[in-house]
Amino acid sequence: MKRLLSVTLAGAVAALVGLAGTAEAQFYKGKRITILINYSAGGPTDIEGRLVAKHLSKHIPGNPRIIVKNVPGAGGITGSNYMGEVAKPDGQSLAIFTPPLISQVLQDPGLRVDFSKFVWLAGIGHPQVCYIRKDAGVSKVDDLLKIKGFKAAGMRVTSSHDLRFRMALDLLGADYKYVTGYKGLAKVVAGVMQNETQFSCGSVPGFRKNVEPNLIQPGHAISLWYYSAVGPDGKEVRNPHLKGIPTYHDVYQRLKGKKPSGVQYDAFQLINNLSVSMLRGSFVPAGTPDEAVKALRAAWKALAADKDFAADYTKVIKAPPNIILAEAAQGHVDAAGKVSPEIVAFFKNLIGRK
Repeated sequence: MKRLLSVTLAGAVAALVGLAGTAEAQFYKGKRITILINYSAGGPTDIEGRLVAKHLSKHIPGNPRIIVKNVPGAGGITGSNYMGEVAKPDGQSLAIFTPPLISQVLQDPGLRVDFSKFVWLAGIGHPQVCYIRKDAGVSKVDDLLKIKGFKAAGMRVTSSHDLRFRMALDLLGADYKYVTGYKGLAKVVAGVMQNETQFSCGSVPGFRKNVEPNLIQPGHAISLWYYSAVGPDGKEVRNPHLKGIPTYHDVYQRLKGKKPSGVQYDAFQLINNLSVSMLRGSFVPAGTPDEAVKALRAAWKALAADKDFAADYTKVIKAPPNIILAEAAQGHVDAAGKVSPEIVAFFKNLIGRK
């Protein structure tokens, strides 16, 4: 009797699991998913987002049709507002963004949504690489502090991209002029190519696609450093795929003869770790049906183990994907909501500077 009961219970559990799987598959059957990207076509976020979209679709049960839509503007804020105010929570709108988390930390009036209210699916982390034109007077990194008034190109005063390189240069004591207003990193690179500006930074996809072939390889510019994450033990997490390029900490110690410290460095490291660990983030609107969330999270988990995706991604990005799943992604979003008032005040002061 006990054995019969056990078998019956096992069968019931298996049936329920099967029904759940069927429910998730049926949810997307015959439907279309729009993957939204919060930067312009051709930029690094777009390159990576479309690459993910291409492979993620095969892991979503029900074989929904996938289309990609760019919603650029305001350093990623326009797309973020769209996801919170316009996109329906029906499981058919999925973001693959460079999330402007720092804009929420700073209570940017242009940002009208709370990132912690979205349902997070996953994220991808990788560093940024900074570079400078040689005709600015720099043939090697040691020359950086010898030149005066080079122009550093950015997009928006509240963007993590701009804040991070400004703090990095300020910590070093570099003499530069901050130029902002470029509409995306592809435009930033174009500005450096045209010598409107001389310095900037870019994520690995954009650096590999636009900076290396157009500036580094022809000998017009040099790579200065890449930003590495720093663990709780204070040690750098170096990227084996960026060998030959020093980390920012390497350069700081070389030029200053000591390790960076203080509130400015703490603020820099906060932004840096958030970006390196989760430069891209994927989420759906609050209220999205559980079946859709489960199917999409399972698809991201399968993508992390997808060898074809890893090969395709590595071919394009020149580094393997570093995917974090839903819990870790949510943790990074939560960390952005726990910034000390002292660091927030530092950020606001930096933003207010000319």
